[in-house]
Amino acid sequence: MSDIRNLVSMKELQDMFFYVFGIVPLQNYGVVGDGITDNRLNIQQAIYDAIEVGAKYIFVPKGEYYYSNTLFRADEVIFLGNNVSTKIDGIEIRQFPDLWSEAQATTPALVPIAGVVIYAGKDTIPTNYLECNGQAVTTTDYIALYSKLNNVVVNEDTDLPETFNIPNLSTGQENTKYIIRAK
Repeated sequence: MSDIRNLVSMKELQDMFFYVFGIVPLQNYGVVGDGITDNRLNIQQAIYDAIEVGAKYIFVPKGEYYYSNTLFRADEVIFLGNNVSTKIDGIEIRQFPDLWSEAQATTPALVPIAGVVIYAGKDTIPTNYLECNGQAVTTTDYIALYSKLNNVVVNEDTDLPETFNIPNLSTGQENTKYIIRAK
């Protein structure tokens, strides 16, 4: 583990997490969450950058963020945080646990179908995910996943196999595994 820390800082790992999932971290824009400092230019730049790179989310760290005047195009992104006391006046900040639950119930989630993530759960796999252990699954049960994995458009004329295999990936660690978004 110490070798990894020498290669990549914790901030770089955090930034990689955010950017992989299409999240722009507001803390990288020099905002101050004291409720007094005017953060308008910093927040506005984060909004413009998110829109420019196609990111849907802006992560807001714990704090109370003041801004003067108007934030343009703020309705084109979703602000999210992980602390209910985080505030930007006039902006709804969705909480990660709520967003995660909502994402599991809908297709356009934080992790798209066929997205692979590392999972530290020992026994249970989250709803709508499958473990990446090479298992065969029924094609009709996971038609969208089959389509993504095989880069095919499925319609009524498509000749489908009865089953297909999930990728077989290993972390090499007993308590972590790769999982794939299946539905």
